[in-house]
Amino acid sequence: MKLIFNNQHIPLEIKDTPISRNLGMMGRENLIGGMLFIFDGVKERSFWMKDCLIPLDIFFITNDIVTECYYNCKPCISEPCESYYGVCDKVLECKSGDYKIMKGDKVSLT
Repeated sequence: MKLIFNNQHIPLEIKDTPISRNLGMMGRENLIGGMLFIFDGVKERSFWMKDCLIPLDIFFITNDIVTECYYNCKPCISEPCESYYGVCDKVLECKSGDYKIMKGDKVSLT
């Protein structure tokens, strides 16, 4: 699966189960493209960088529109970790600086 925005194609890893969403980027040293977290329904969600090893950009998406953007989120090895919030039905994580996604961008999945 790929995410498309502004004529750019991002290869995706899909996280659509509770276990895969909880694990996310924990313990990983690399990410090719993006990691897309898919949820049932639109509601407020929070993400953090607990046990992540690389800085990430985090994008909250509602009905295929980017609603919140957090750039250069630093790894968190010990708690408390900063949390990032948004109302969404999807969240996209990418290696920090890889893509120029902005609030209001329309995205589509193929």
